[in-house]
Amino acid sequence: MPAVSRPPARLTGARGFTLTELAVVLVIVALVVGSLLVPLSAQIDIRNTADTRASLAEIREALLGFVAANGRLPCPAAASVATGVGNAGSEQGPPVNGVCRDLNGNPTEVGVLPWVTLGVRETDAWGRRYTYRVSTQFAQSVPPPATVWPVPCTVSAVNAAFVLCASGTLVVRSAAAPAGSAIASLVPVVVISHGKNGNGAFTPLGTQLPAGADADEQDNQLTNAGLNMANSEFVSKTPTTTFDDELLWISRLVVFNRLITVGKLP
Repeated sequence: MPAVSRPPARLTGARGFTLTELAVVLVIVALVVGSLLVPLSAQIDIRNTADTRASLAEIREALLGFVAANGRLPCPAAASVATGVGNAGSEQGPPVNGVCRDLNGNPTEVGVLPWVTLGVRETDAWGRRYTYRVSTQFAQSVPPPATVWPVPCTVSAVNAAFVLCASGTLVVRSAAAPAGSAIASLVPVVVISHGKNGNGAFTPLGTQLPAGADADEQDNQLTNAGLNMANSEFVSKTPTTTFDDELLWISRLVVFNRLITVGKLP
């Protein structure tokens, strides 16, 4: 009996991609992948900024802890001393004859954060040191010499470097003077991360990066455009294409409260 041949099977409704459809899919995939790759650097910047802000919060607690333990804020560390060299990261103190002094024995209120003294990170997320500025009245020896703080108060300080009528000498503004308004005044201490661009920051090698052209960032550097080694005004504002500094400052009232809490003031 001859074999019965079957007719070829017909194609059902299922079918594969045409070249046109495949091309459209590839274009869509390319657009999606491209949209993910473009902000990658921005995501890194966001992470570094978040890490730096977290470090600044830790620094704030360390500074307040130092105040509670010592009755004063720490002196600055020398900015030009490289990591690993003797005394790198240690405060230039304790105060001599009432005030903080630099490596040459001169009174100083500026430098980098004394990270060794405080037990915190040396650098921000971009690998640069934090600039540190402190008011003399809040970092002087305990008890304060009358020649340093001559204004009398009803209650004198015995276990603190300052008294309840002491005022910080630093001001934080919304922009460089005269344009910016004051955000905080009578501030005793300011800590600065110079952000991604790092303009004016000191590196772990003890070298300072070049200053940028932004006037607001120049106010946050140890040398205010080369004119002032102990700038007392600083700028905190929303980042722009030329400004990316992150600032921490502590109100004198917060410092007072911490010392009252531990019994070192009234």
